[in-house]
Amino acid sequence: MSVAITQVILDGIKHEQTPDRWESVFVKAGGDWDDLIIHAIVLGLAPQLYHRLTHWRSKLPTRARAKLAAAHAAQAERNAAIFQQLDEFLAVCHTQALQPIALKGVHLAACYYAEPALRPMNDIDLLFTAATLPAAEEALQALGYGGKYKSAESGAGVTKHTSTFRRTSAVSGGTSNPYLSTDSDRTIEPHSSLEESWFGLKVDITPGVRERTQTAVLGNHPCLVLSPEDLLLHLCLHFCFHLIQGSPSLVQLADLLTVCQKQAVNWELFGQRAVTYEAASFALAGLRLATNLLHAPVPTAVFASLNRATPAPMQRYAESLNLRYVMERSQQKPLTTVWQRVQRGFLDRAETARWAANWQGRWHVWRTLLQPTRTDTGQLILQQIYRKN
Repeated sequence: MSVAITQVILDGIKHEQTPDRWESVFVKAGGDWDDLIIHAIVLGLAPQLYHRLTHWRSKLPTRARAKLAAAHAAQAERNAAIFQQLDEFLAVCHTQALQPIALKGVHLAACYYAEPALRPMNDIDLLFTAATLPAAEEALQALGYGGKYKSAESGAGVTKHTSTFRRTSAVSGGTSNPYLSTDSDRTIEPHSSLEESWFGLKVDITPGVRERTQTAVLGNHPCLVLSPEDLLLHLCLHFCFHLIQGSPSLVQLADLLTVCQKQAVNWELFGQRAVTYEAASFALAGLRLATNLLHAPVPTAVFASLNRATPAPMQRYAESLNLRYVMERSQQKPLTTVWQRVQRGFLDRAETARWAANWQGRWHVWRTLLQPTRTDTGQLILQQIYRKN
């Protein structure tokens, strides 16, 4: 994917952008509508670009308008089906007093974006207490969902959810890109925490969030949602861990802009929470990128507060991040050999360790190399050794 064309798309959804300024940027970039739209669709930003251009009443070529309109309509249809799926499960949750907290996509689509179709979604994330999680999983099974489980100790050590549920009758669309998937049903991921973790790097903002929740109507049922400050901090962490993991992250970047534009965040409280949860460096990096790339309206005082709580090396690293870095992290070549997987394992840990606050945190990352049986690559190497012997 082209960094230049991606920048044009981001300029199109930038805070307080004007049609004249954007048209000038587009023309200077070559003015190729087909290339622009293909990029926007793959990156998950086509609905937002269509919404902005429609709001501006921009004159688009007929074919370009039709493609963007089709992408917007397809996303609207997918999201309507997702909310119907959510509504069915929330009805059961209410009868059993399970009180889930809706996370990320469904919360943002319903409450923050101008319309639900503007926020692509690939799954439904719900946070339960440890006590109610087993009942939630049983309820999903009763609705015809089959669960897949993975140990929190395996792979990169993701702990926030160790199970995903998909209706056993769902048909897979067969694409690795979540924004192009045609799956009839989306997975439901019952979370037990908000902890972000990757190869020993861990940040957990779960304690206290349930006591600060608000209530919103999602579909036809009320549901608990995170407070604006907790939501923004959670999104900063989620975005940064997408970067660390090498996952697509521009939709998550747009989430940061959308929440900041809503002007519901108590910024002083947000800064205090980021420091309390030892998440200031992630908040700094996420908001810095959202400001630099999308002109997110973040008060200057917030950066000053986050900088004070962020180690100097991480401050410099956060300042150095740019769109090229974001694109490179999400466009790594597929791995076809064990040696490539070994190399990637070292590189991924090196990137992860850069985000650690101190040498103890970096050691927690690198010591995962000493646990090869917990990773797919390690198991492949051991299998090859066993076969040779």
